[in-house]
Amino acid sequence: MNNLFSLSKQSRQLLDLFFTISTEFLCIADERGAILQTNQVWETKLGYLNPDLYDKNLIDLVHPNDVPNLILGLKKLTGEKESLTLTTRLHSNFDSYLFVTWQFKWVDGLIFCCGKDLTELYQAKKDAESANFLKNQLISILSNELKEPLESLFLFFELMSKANSRSDQKTCLENIHLSSSLLGNLIDGLLTNDSKTGHDVIVFDFHTTVEDAIIPLIASAKRHNIAIELSIHPKIPTTVVGDPQRLKQIISYLILNAMKCLEQGKIFLEATPENTDKSVFKIYFNVKTSGISPLKNGLADPFLFTDATGVTMANNLSFGLELVKTLVETMNGKFSAAWDNENNYDFSFHVLLLRDESQKLKNGRSVSQHILPMYNKNLRLKDDELTALEQIVNDQTQLTSSGVLDQRPKILVVDDSTKNTQMLAEALVEKYDITVANSGKAALAMATQKPVPDLILLDLSMPEMNGFEVSKQIQLEESTMGIPIIFLTTLSDKENKAHGAQTGAVDFISKPFDLPNVEQKIKYQLALKHYREILSNTTDTDALTQLANRRRFEEMLTIEIRKARRNNTPLSMIRIDIDYFKLYNETYGRAEGDACLQEVAGTIKKTLKRAGDLAARWEGEEFICLLPDTNLKGAAHIAEIIRKTVVNLSIPHQTSPINTIITLSLGVATGVHLDKSTSENSLTTLFTRSETALIRAKKAGRNQLFVFHND
Repeated sequence: MNNLFSLSKQSRQLLDLFFTISTEFLCIADERGAILQTNQVWETKLGYLNPDLYDKNLIDLVHPNDVPNLILGLKKLTGEKESLTLTTRLHSNFDSYLFVTWQFKWVDGLIFCCGKDLTELYQAKKDAESANFLKNQLISILSNELKEPLESLFLFFELMSKANSRSDQKTCLENIHLSSSLLGNLIDGLLTNDSKTGHDVIVFDFHTTVEDAIIPLIASAKRHNIAIELSIHPKIPTTVVGDPQRLKQIISYLILNAMKCLEQGKIFLEATPENTDKSVFKIYFNVKTSGISPLKNGLADPFLFTDATGVTMANNLSFGLELVKTLVETMNGKFSAAWDNENNYDFSFHVLLLRDESQKLKNGRSVSQHILPMYNKNLRLKDDELTALEQIVNDQTQLTSSGVLDQRPKILVVDDSTKNTQMLAEALVEKYDITVANSGKAALAMATQKPVPDLILLDLSMPEMNGFEVSKQIQLEESTMGIPIIFLTTLSDKENKAHGAQTGAVDFISKPFDLPNVEQKIKYQLALKHYREILSNTTDTDALTQLANRRRFEEMLTIEIRKARRNNTPLSMIRIDIDYFKLYNETYGRAEGDACLQEVAGTIKKTLKRAGDLAARWEGEEFICLLPDTNLKGAAHIAEIIRKTVVNLSIPHQTSPINTIITLSLGVATGVHLDKSTSENSLTTLFTRSETALIRAKKAGRNQLFVFHND
């Protein structure tokens, strides 16, 4: 049997039947591996149309690293063996790989292949290995990071046994209590280390919190010939609003990591504020070490991180510092670390805190009750956002009076009782645009009419279609799923409330109506809805420059890389840095620095003409541009226009070492789709290459661009 066409009609029918019913990868190839026939599984799992596969070879469909083994296996199969078992990674049309174990059979000049998909098994194994690695890391942290506070606790117990006066004993007891609390706090931080984990937002004493994080570590530090010095800027308020326990975790972990960087010496902790007149402000922390580093004695470098495979990766934080970084990010901050040739370490981070205005709140309500959503967003809030929050917290009487809403909110009242709808309409018509529906079906029709309602008052007990059913339908429609629904009901038991929550209700109003209570609930839900809309509009935007923020850029980068691969088009990136911007801030002040950033950002945005181009603020004074379907020459041309336009702005910068005006350094790189003859995909390294180009531009003297050439 030299080919498939020599099969008898009956054999051909049986073979086709087998190819139809099998759930495994089936394939027939010639002695060179050229595909002659495949079954439907290839299309279902890999996304290939079967006719398209007949022009391909098995070698074309496996992972490049698996090609040598496959070639060797096929040679053995056609030469001396009749059957062979082999595992390869099979490339799909979705830019992914499946792990497949093959059984090859050599019969009369043809290779019969049957492959079993083991991807889920491999993934489960990988997940298990990852979980085991994380468990070992946690054990390592528990043994290393908690060693110092435990040692401090034992030291204070020893000191207490030697104390002669009640005053000394009291001091030791206080420190034992602090050490115990710190130990519990650190363990809690380890066990709940999740960026999605919520945290308390309360009024707390800033100075006491910072000191409580350090005091339990002082005794152990002294025992290791390390002194800890603390400096808190006098402009930091005594009391602030935030999460004191999380802040103590961050400071304690950071001091513990700094202690590991020293054999003897000093650790300096400095806290300085941003403008504390704002409702939301930053506090910057800086931890520096000075002294003799244990690295000279061969101890582990805290800047080296070992991954789950045991590979040590340079320029990555150790697991302990990664934990600090994660905790800082949960408080809407940013963490950075650096060290110099003298083995001195510099750790910096900032967190967002709120000004303590609890004494201004009515009825002594806790500020955390309503400001928590704002605190958990990594945003610099604008005036209208803060107005919306004040609307909620201070319970102002009219939404429209403060300009929070541009027009009267629209409320849809749904009740089969005309008496109830008339009563509510008359009570609310002065402040809101009211529409009325007397059935569930009419309510659904009105809810989808534009402009859609801002809020719906929905009766639970209606004939034909009750309130629960109406609410479910509203939640299924994309145009209406965000509308808050308040149920009108004579029932108030827990079961109905739980059911209401599952179907989208945000609150209940009991009958007969208490109209002041009805108005209060409506105002609260409308203010909350407006605030959520503000957040949804700003989470992708940098508040200062109005460019896309880092999160938005990273999302678009992933999308554009996929497009470039699919369409086989180039993708370019420009990294931009304002030269000596730190000196500019020190010379002219933060307000002028913000104005400079806004002007540069506006210039960058105007230069990018096409709708698909994206300009984003990366961090601080760094910007980044993404240019789809743009080659290297075109990207370099745009970068030069940006540089010259900013120079033409003539923004004074008298302390710049290279010029008397603001200038830019730019790095340009272009990625292209992976070619079969190329070992490296420049799309996946696009970000690194543009960053390298930016560094080269700075080293070359700044106020210029550097183009990274792929060759």
